[in-house]
Amino acid sequence: MAYKGSFRIKIKGCESESCGFRCQDVCPRGVFLAVPRHRDRSQHAARPRYRIVPRFRELCDGCRECVRACPRGGIRVST
Repeated sequence: MAYKGSFRIKIKGCESESCGFRCQDVCPRGVFLAVPRHRDRSQHAARPRYRIVPRFRELCDGCRECVRACPRGGIRVST
């Protein structure tokens, strides 16, 4: 694992619910996690919506499968 911790992942303009969380599905390292958009549990319970975050970015090996899978071009991986 020579790449451990050396990649930065930026997510901007992501519409993860409409694409079906593709980045989460294609990432071989399990970097991405779907989390509630609202911190207020009552809002989330009334209208559950999620966003993708690179929660385990230290596992990223730079394969960029997530970049290729994102239909909106919302993911950037850099060193």
